[in-house]
Amino acid sequence: MKKPQLLDVQVAERDLIDGLITGLHVITAFNDDTARLTATELAAKVAISRSAARRYLLTLVHTGMAATDGKTFWLTPKVLTLGRSYLDSARLPRAIVPYLQKLTSELQESTNYSVLEGDDVVYVSRVNAPRQLTTGFEPGTRLPAYASTAGRVLLSAMPDDALHAYLARVELIAYTHLTVTDKRQLFDELVAIRESGFAVTENQYEIGFRGISVPVKSRRGNLIGALSVSMMTASSSRAEASARCVPALQATANTLMLWV
Repeated sequence: MKKPQLLDVQVAERDLIDGLITGLHVITAFNDDTARLTATELAAKVAISRSAARRYLLTLVHTGMAATDGKTFWLTPKVLTLGRSYLDSARLPRAIVPYLQKLTSELQESTNYSVLEGDDVVYVSRVNAPRQLTTGFEPGTRLPAYASTAGRVLLSAMPDDALHAYLARVELIAYTHLTVTDKRQLFDELVAIRESGFAVTENQYEIGFRGISVPVKSRRGNLIGALSVSMMTASSSRAEASARCVPALQATANTLMLWV
């Protein structure tokens, strides 16, 4: 079956449903820092009136996607059905799992498939190595692209002007004392990844963890995602891990290219 092409569609403002857009903003207003919100707090975050915020929250409660104690509101696990709809309907995240399973079996390391969404990398599919401690990067996890091995691979595919624009707008937060926060250094590292065709990072988002990643391209040469391996840095040296994992990752990416 021929794969549908992704079109850059310019939607007229009259065709937009403002209420749906606001509703999505309401849901994404909940995060680690604001797991619970009052109507007043939500109104300030989403820039709507308190009465509108309260109606949105009560609607989420009615649908089972939120709960309340009468004052504060929080999301329920039912919200995960929104992400599950994507995973259930998208061909690639489901089809790639057997390849991740094979990679994990071969390398005895946890493997991931990720895509770039805005300035974040989103982990779409993952297979955990049973003997290892998971990093918590389960499907749906979002990380700043610069702090993720897969994110750096995806960023490196951008032309220089797009990279400079990305670096101009993003704030480089130090998640560890080793996180690269110098924008000139990060640019140079991204260019080096582009030239080598793979990325290796250590201790960028969490101390003690290493990531190795390669790009996944379509038959037309378009970048569609990244394959990654996650491991503890103590398990082997950087050079040993790269020599063992990069060829396996690249072979899998080449296989995927034949049918994507």
